[in-house]
Amino acid sequence: MSQSDTYTRWAVLASGEGGGRMASTLFSRTENPGIDDRVLVMNTNRADIANTIDRIEQNTIDIQDIRADHTLEFGPLDGVGNYFPGGEQCAAVDETRITEAITTGGVDEADAFLYMTTLGGGTGNGSVPYIIDSLKNNPPTNAMRDVTHVALAAWPYDFEGGQRHFNAVSGLSRLLRWYDGSQNAEMVLLISNSHVSNDEELGEDDESRHETVNRNAIEAVDMMISAGRETYSVVDVRDLIAWPRRLDEYHFTAGTAMEQPSIFELELLFDKAADNLFIPMDPATAKVVYAIVRVPQHAIDSGEYSEAGLERRLQQWLASNGMDNVVHQMPTLTPHQSRRDSIDVLLLFGGFDLDPLLDVSWSKFERMMDEATDSGLSSEVDSLEGETFPPRRFRQIKQNLEDYLSDNSG
Repeated sequence: MSQSDTYTRWAVLASGEGGGRMASTLFSRTENPGIDDRVLVMNTNRADIANTIDRIEQNTIDIQDIRADHTLEFGPLDGVGNYFPGGEQCAAVDETRITEAITTGGVDEADAFLYMTTLGGGTGNGSVPYIIDSLKNNPPTNAMRDVTHVALAAWPYDFEGGQRHFNAVSGLSRLLRWYDGSQNAEMVLLISNSHVSNDEELGEDDESRHETVNRNAIEAVDMMISAGRETYSVVDVRDLIAWPRRLDEYHFTAGTAMEQPSIFELELLFDKAADNLFIPMDPATAKVVYAIVRVPQHAIDSGEYSEAGLERRLQQWLASNGMDNVVHQMPTLTPHQSRRDSIDVLLLFGGFDLDPLLDVSWSKFERMMDEATDSGLSSEVDSLEGETFPPRRFRQIKQNLEDYLSDNSG
C-alpha cells in the first residue's frame, strides 16, 4: 500500500507558564510537520509570556513574528497565582479576544487542537478547560465545528503543596467533564512530573526537571502527530477518540521506547515502553491500547515490518501480559527517512484505573475542598465583574470526577 498524502493538521494552544514551557520544547525542533505555524501561546502574566517567547525564538527557525502573531495576554490581571478559578474567569472575560486570536492567526485552520497546560497552577489549569468548552459549544467558524480537542496535561510533583494538588484534581475533573456533566476534551493525555523525573533529577534546578518532563511529553506528541501524517494507512485523530468516546473513558497516558536497536523484537520494545510510563498506572487495567511504531523506510520496503505483522505482534503481547480488559487495540506503522537504523515505540493506554495517580493528591484535594465548599476559597480575582466562584461549583467539580471514576471502575 502506498503512503498517503493525507494528514491531520494540528494546532497548539498553550496556556500558563507550564504550558508555555511545553510549547517551547515542542518548537525547539527544527521541523514540526503537521503543526507548521498554527500555534497560540497565552498567559495572564506578561513576564511569563515574554519568557516563553524568548525560549521559542531562541530555538525555532519555523515561526516568524512570534510575538506579534502567536501570543495573547488575556484577562484584566497580571497573573492569577495558583487560583485556578481566576484563570477560568479571566478566560471568560476575554473569551471574544481569545476566539479572535484563534481565527485571525490561522490557528482555526486545523483538524485538531492540542492544548498544553500544567494542572498545578492557576492560569492554564483555569483557562484551558473553559476554552475547550467554549469552542466546542460556540465554535467561531463552521470549520471549527469538527475540530477535535486534545489536552496534554502535566501533574504536579508529589512533594508540592496542597493547593497545587487541589488544582490538579479540579483541573482533571474539568478537562474530563464540564460543570453540566457533559464530556469536555475528547482526549486527556496525562504526564506526572514525579513519575517521569528520577530521584537524581529531583535534586537539580527546576528548569532541568521541567525539561526532562517536557522532552518526554513532546516525544510522545511527535509520535502521535506522525500517526496522522506519515503512516501507510493514515490514522486520523478521530480514529484515536472513536472507541474511548463509546466507552466514556477518554483519559490516556503514554509509554515510550525511543531510538531502540532494530535487532530487538517488538515484544521487548513493547515491554520497554510499558516500563517507561508517564504516570503511575497498571497497564493491565487499560481498556484501550494504541501502538505507534516508527521504523526505517527500508525495513518496510523489504517486508521486515508490515501493518498486518504489527497488529499480530501487538495482540500477542497483550495476551501474554494478561491485558484482558482491553476492548480495542490499534497499531500504526510509521516510516522515518533518517539514516539511523533504530525503532521508536509509543504506547497509548486509555481508560485505566486512575487511583495510583490520584493516591497522593486525593487527601490534599479533599482537605481543601472542605474549605472551598464551606466558605469558598478567597482571592483578589473573585471581584472580577463582581462575581465570585461559588461553593456549589467546587461541589460539582468533585461530583463530576467521582461520577467519572465510578462509571469507569468496572
